[in-house]
Parts: sequence; C-alpha cells; structure tokens
Amino acid sequence: MARFFRGVAYYFLRHDFRRLHEEVAAARTDLAEALAEQSRALREIRDHLETRANESAAAFEDLRSAYLATRTEFEQMRDARIAGLAAAVDRAVEATSIMRNEVELFRDERFPQAEAAIAGLHAAAETVQRELESVRDGRVPHVEADVAAVQGALDRLQATVASVQALAEELRDGRMPALSARTDALVERLAQELAEVAGLAERVARREPLTVAVSPDVEARVPAAIAAASTRFVDAFRGRREEILGRASEHVRMLASCAPVLDLGCGRGETLEALRDAGIEARGVDTDPAMVAACRRLGLDVEERDAVEALRAAGQGSLGGVTAVHVVEHLPAAAWMQLVEAAAKALRPGGVLLVETPNPESLRVGAGLFWADPTHRAPVHPDALAFVAKAVGLEVVETRLLHPFPPEQALARPGQPEPVRELAARLDAWLSGPRDILLVARKP
Repeated sequence: MARFFRGVAYYFLRHDFRRLHEEVAAARTDLAEALAEQSRALREIRDHLETRANESAAAFEDLRSAYLATRTEFEQMRDARIAGLAAAVDRAVEATSIMRNEVELFRDERFPQAEAAIAGLHAAAETVQRELESVRDGRVPHVEADVAAVQGALDRLQATVASVQALAEELRDGRMPALSARTDALVERLAQELAEVAGLAERVARREPLTVAVSPDVEARVPAAIAAASTRFVDAFRGRREEILGRASEHVRMLASCAPVLDLGCGRGETLEALRDAGIEARGVDTDPAMVAACRRLGLDVEERDAVEALRAAGQGSLGGVTAVHVVEHLPAAAWMQLVEAAAKALRPGGVLLVETPNPESLRVGAGLFWADPTHRAPVHPDALAFVAKAVGLEVVETRLLHPFPPEQALARPGQPEPVRELAARLDAWLSGPRDILLVARKP
C-alpha cells in the first residue's frame, strides 16, 4: 500500500522531482564550483599566511639577535660605567667633604678676617675723607697762592724776554758791528801769521832746517812801573794764585811719567809747585826777576833766563816734559814758533809739550779780555799752533778747551721760553766760549 501511494505520488510529482533533481544537480555543481573557488582562496590564504609566517619568523629572529646584542652591550656598559659612576660618586662625596671643610674654615677663620679687612677699609676711607677735607680747607689756599706766585713769575719772565730781546737788538745794532770790526782785525792778524806758517811749511817740505830769525827786541821789557809791581800785575790779569794752582793740577796729571819737566815762563810758580807736590822733578825759567825771586822763596828751582836759550841749553832729548802756560801770546809769531821748535828738539821720544794760551775763537776773549793785558802781543790760533807743532815733528794729541765762564754769566737761563733759550745758547757759544785752549803734543 505504501509502495502504491509512493508510486502514485511519484507519478503525480515526477515533473517536480525531475525539476528538483535538476535544481539539486545545478546547486551541487554551483556548490562544487564555489567549494573549488573557496579551496583556491584558502590555498592562497594559506600560502600568504605561510609567507607572512616565514617573514615574521625571520623578523623575529632578527629582532631576537638585535635584542641579544643590545643586551650584551647593555651588560658591558653596565659593568663598565657603573664602576666609573661609583668612582665619580666617591670623588663627588670626597669633594663635598673638602668643600664642607673649606666652608667651615671660611666661616670660622676667613670670614672674621674679611670682616676685619672691611673694617680696616672703612677706617682707611674715613682717613682719606679727613685728608681730603684737610686739603680742601688748608692746602687749596696755599695752591692758590702758589698759582699767584707762578703768575708773577710769568710776568717777570715776560719782562726778562723783553730785556733779552732788547739785549739782542743792542747786540745786533751796537756790539756786533764793533765785534765784527775787531774780528776782522784779528782775522787779518791771523792771516799774516798763517802766511808765515805757510812759508815754514814750504821749508819743511823742502827739508830745509827750520830756523827762525828773531830780532833783538823780541823779549821787550815791560815799562819800569809795571815791572816794579809785577806780582800785583799778574794777580790782576792772570788770576789769584790759589785759582791758578788749582788749574795746574790738570797739567800735572798729563805729566805724571814725564820727569824732568821744564816750565817756560813759570811766573809765580804754580805749575812747578803742583809738580813738586806730585813728586815730579821739575824746574822753571822766567825773564822777570821779581817772579824768579818769588819762586825761590817757595823753594822752587827757577832761574832767570830766556825760554829758548834754556831749551837749547838743556840739550836734545833731555826733557820728558815742557810746559808753556800763557807764554806764546806774549811773543811775536816768529818767537813762539822758535820756542815750539826748540821744545821739540829738547824732548825725548814720548816726551810731552803742553802749551796753554787764551782762546781767540771766543769773541769775549779774543775781542775783549785778551787786550786787557798790555803785555799781550797777539792771540795764537789753535790751528796755527797745531800746524807748527806738526811741522817741527811733534804729534798733536789733542787741543782741549779749558776754563769756561761762570754759568751765572750766561745769557741762556733755565725757565726761558724755548726760542729765547736757543738764541741765548747760540750767543753764549759764540761770544762766551771757554777762556783758554791747551795744546797737547807728543814727540814720536
């Protein structure tokens, strides 16, 4: 029965079943395709996942290696730096301890010292303040007085400048023309002497004997009145004995090893006395009987004799030194040239000749003071004297300037304006040069 009903149902439903079977078959085909598609997708996903898993594993391995390396470095750094940090901490602790000790020392010792120093500075400041007040109250008036004195000095200086200007104008308009005329006369006289010297030079060049004829009146006697008072005359024109004795010490130093010495025109004997006191053998000659007597009263070895005769009588090469202090200006040119020649012959090799005479290059001397002595003949120029000494075979060591005028007689004064002082210094050098010259010659 059941089979029957099943068959009937199948008969009536066979189209539905066939359609359902086709739909089921189609659905199975679609399902199979979908499953195949899903299987491919699952395989792709699995492959992708496996690739990612491999990449992740490799990255993890790299990360693990980096971690291990980092951990190793960290452990090394920890082991090294922690020890350094510990040492630094120890040093910091020690420095802190030292600093604490320094702070305590400053607090206990130096801070009181600083307070004391500050107190001292305050005291010094108060002292300075009091000094400033004292200067303000006491010294400023003195300074004002000094300023007034300086102003007065400036006024006097202006008056001095005016007087110097007036003196310069007087020199320019009055005295200089007279000095110029006197200088021209001196130049003419010196030109004559140089002409005579030139003649002597020519004779020396021709190797002729250098002899000079002297007239019988070469040693002219001074007037009887002057001769009778010759000592006072020399004091008036030559200078006080004490002053000349002091000057003679300059000659003694140059004659220390030149004994025996002959002093020509010895006068009052100052040079001989200085040589005797120095232990140097010396004798002198002079034509003035009064002077010879005065020297003998002092125990000096002096004779009344002509200078040239005494040199010739001494013999050639017998003397170590010859001095002629203020002698040649009293002689004519031919006479003093003969004296230099005779001295050259009387000196031994190494012997020294000293000739002192007024300085004609100082206008105050050559044009004024020289002529105050009436026994003076003519100034002797240092170049002419040196030339003659060389001509007779002597070696001129030097020509020295001696005995400047006192500083208070100079026109140039400290405190003058610079232009005025320079002008005054030039006038001093021209007008008031040293009073004397000293020729130092040596026989080769």
